[in-house]
Amino acid sequence: MKKIFMIIIFATVFVSCNQVFKNRYNLNKAYTLYEKGKNEDDDKALLEITGTYNDIINQKIYAQDRLAAVYRALGERSLAKGQYGYSAKYFSEALKILPNSPYLRYGLGISYSYLVESADTEEKKKDFIERAESNINFAISKDANNPNYYAALASLKGIQQNYYEEALELINKAVELSPNNIDYLFVLARLQYSVGNRDRAVEVYRRISNLTESTAVRERALNNINQIVSMGN
Repeated sequence: MKKIFMIIIFATVFVSCNQVFKNRYNLNKAYTLYEKGKNEDDDKALLEITGTYNDIINQKIYAQDRLAAVYRALGERSLAKGQYGYSAKYFSEALKILPNSPYLRYGLGISYSYLVESADTEEKKKDFIERAESNINFAISKDANNPNYYAALASLKGIQQNYYEEALELINKAVELSPNNIDYLFVLARLQYSVGNRDRAVEVYRRISNLTESTAVRERALNNINQIVSMGN
């Protein structure tokens, strides 16, 4: 196994070095063609340079795209593990390469929204909320049809900031785009209850109970209904 691993490493290094030498050769070739085209009024030589440079540039762009994908995967894994400081770091690195990616902005925003819980000062809490809101709003501005972005912002507004009316508008937009999403419906029910719409909250929990195939989720929804009903008596 160790021998195979070493062979793989050697092959990877060889390919990488070979590409470096190839790029260096192409750069030298391009410079020679430039001197020839400039001094001898040779348009053909100059046009040939463009192809050489574009090949090198495309390799770099490809490598950058792959690097962004690696950072994205690391960010997603860190989120799944609850390592929100790391997920914020990795999504930030990916955004250095793809600054206008709505998904990466969303991932960074989600990371900051979870970091709010770990803030040990009001100043840090406020900073994390502002960063979360800014990045999720950016994601929405770039992709207005992704319900995840509205749901994330609704959770931030409702659960972290207690802006229930604004949060309700956002989660209703998410539900409109994805009517049977159980996670969105739980957020909707919670927000309806928070603004005093108990009957509406019960309706949403019943909808969840009818939609889900999970016994645990159904029990959770029914328990919430029972709590609301008992508090109303």
